[in-house]
Amino acid sequence: MERSDGLALAYLTALVSGISVFANSFGVVTMDATAYAFLKNVLVAVVLSAIALSLGSWRELLSLDRKQALRLLFIGVFGGGVAFALFFTGLSMVSGQVGSFLYRLLFVFAAVLGVAYLKEKFSWKIAAGAAVLLVGNFLLLGGAQLALSEGVLLVLAATVIWAAEYAVSKKALEALSATTVASVRMGVGAVVLLSILVLQGKTGALGAISAESLMWIVLATGFLVLFTTLWYSALKRTTLISATAVFTLGGPISALLSFALAGKALLPLSALGLFLIASGAIFAAGAAETVAAIASAKDKARALFRL
Repeated sequence: MERSDGLALAYLTALVSGISVFANSFGVVTMDATAYAFLKNVLVAVVLSAIALSLGSWRELLSLDRKQALRLLFIGVFGGGVAFALFFTGLSMVSGQVGSFLYRLLFVFAAVLGVAYLKEKFSWKIAAGAAVLLVGNFLLLGGAQLALSEGVLLVLAATVIWAAEYAVSKKALEALSATTVASVRMGVGAVVLLSILVLQGKTGALGAISAESLMWIVLATGFLVLFTTLWYSALKRTTLISATAVFTLGGPISALLSFALAGKALLPLSALGLFLIASGAIFAAGAAETVAAIASAKDKARALFRL
C-alpha cells in the first residue's frame, strides 16, 4: 500500500512539475536567472520551515548523527543551491526543447544511481521502458540543434546533480521525514544561491524586480512548495527508479501546455515522441503498480470528501 501511495504522489508531482516548468519558462527570462531562482527558493524555504515547525519535525535536526548531517548538507548545497543556479542559467542560454530534452535524461542517471548506490533491483521492464523513453525524447527534440555549448553543459550538469541528490535524499528519508529533508534542502540552498549572487556581483538584481517578475516569482513559489512536498513524500514511499520514471511525465505535460497555450503546432513526430515518453515511463514504473496507485488515490480522495 505504501508503494502505491508513493507512486500516486509521484504522478501528482509530475503534473505539478509539468505546469511549473511551463510557467517558469516565462518567469526566468524577466530577470537574472540566479536571482530569480534565489527569490523563489528563499520563499519556499520560509513556507516549508513554517510547516516543519508546526508539525514538530524540526526536532529531528537535534538528533542527527554525522552521516545524516552530511547527507542533508549535500542535499541542501548541491540539490537546493548549485543545481538551481546551473539549471536556470543554462536554461536562459538554450532553447526550451533542448533544455527539456536534457532534463528528461534525469531518469537514466537516477536509475544508474538507484542500482549502484541504493541497490535497487534492475529489470528488463525498466531497461525497456528507459529505451522507449529515450527514443521518445529524441523525437520530441524535433528540429532543435543539440550541440555542445555552455548552456547544454550547465543544464546537463544540473540534471546529473539532481539525480545524485535524489539518491542521497532517498537514503536520508529512511530516518527523516519528508518535511525535514525538503525544508533543509531549500533553506541551505537559498544561502548557497545568495552566496553565488554575491560572488558574481549580481546582488543588484535583487533590488530590480519588476511587477511582472514578482508575479512569476509568487506563482513559481506556490508550484515549488507543492512540488517539493509531494516529491519527497513520494520518494520516501517508493523506489528512486519508479519515482523518477513517473516524474519524467512532467516533460510531456509541459510540452502539451506549450502546444495548447503557447500557439505551437503539434507535429506528428512530436505527438509520437510524447506517446513514447509516457508509455516508457509507465512501463518502467510498472503498469500494474500504476493501476494500484490510481486505485489508492481514488480511495483516499473519496475518504477526504467524506470528511
